[in-house]
Amino acid sequence: MAEILPGPVCHSCGMLIMGRDEFGSEANVAVMNTYYCRYCYWKGQFTEPDITKEEMLEKLSSAMMTSQNVSKEEAREMALGRMKLLKRWKDK
Repeated sequence: MAEILPGPVCHSCGMLIMGRDEFGSEANVAVMNTYYCRYCYWKGQFTEPDITKEEMLEKLSSAMMTSQNVSKEEAREMALGRMKLLKRWKDK
């Protein structure tokens, strides 16, 4: 059974989006993008357009090691599980 992500999450980094000001934006900044957070998608484009799936996995693993207080291996497994659910990485 697939994991169900709570509330809106960024489909690039997996961050839980807690408020309207954390959503990304389209080229017209007044238009919100509800798939991505402002740190990953701003003004109609990814903030790191060339980041690879492996680079994002490392970034997420590092953040999870700190926030979840788990080993590198556990964090990598958790991050990989999360990334499988995210639109940006699903088919990569």
